[in-house]
Amino acid sequence: MSKERLTAFTDAILAIIMTILVLELEKPETADWASFWALRSHFFSYTISFFWLGAMWVNMHNHWHRIKKIDNKVIWWSIIMLFFASFFPYVTDFVSDHFTSLFAQMLYSAVVICVSLSNMALARAVARANGSTSALDYGNRKIVAGDLSIKAIGIVLAIFVYPPINMFAVILAGCEVTFLPHIVNRKNKKRSEIDAV
Repeated sequence: MSKERLTAFTDAILAIIMTILVLELEKPETADWASFWALRSHFFSYTISFFWLGAMWVNMHNHWHRIKKIDNKVIWWSIIMLFFASFFPYVTDFVSDHFTSLFAQMLYSAVVICVSLSNMALARAVARANGSTSALDYGNRKIVAGDLSIKAIGIVLAIFVYPPINMFAVILAGCEVTFLPHIVNRKNKKRSEIDAV
């Protein structure tokens, strides 16, 4: 299988998952602002899930354009990651209906962590298939450690303080994984330009 075929398949599945997210949004009972406001947890949960999946897609494509080859491990880790990602519409709807429930928030977090861990395994499989131990910059240990730390702190705060804090941690971790590599790359580029002078 070619890299292009696998990325097209991944794109299609993620697009379907994100489409199902919006189709699962509950509609207001009446056409007024009060009915829309009553669904704020639904819209908030949808927004978190959509942008988290979107950030994952952006990060994958930013790194996959440098990949030369894939193997069966890469394919199967992609399938496993997509399997866990396919639960997003279900857990998003569930957490929307039970927004302050610790159980609902932990179920949502479990799906996020399963997607994150399978994505890490996918990055390692890609690195091995391409003869690299750096995971083509994708598996930057500090960034991954930061991502998992933010999610763990979110879980702890959800348990002991307020369950919805968990969702804020998920989006914060998504931002860290998305934007921190660009900040680090810019700093490294500026350092190399200064060193060259």
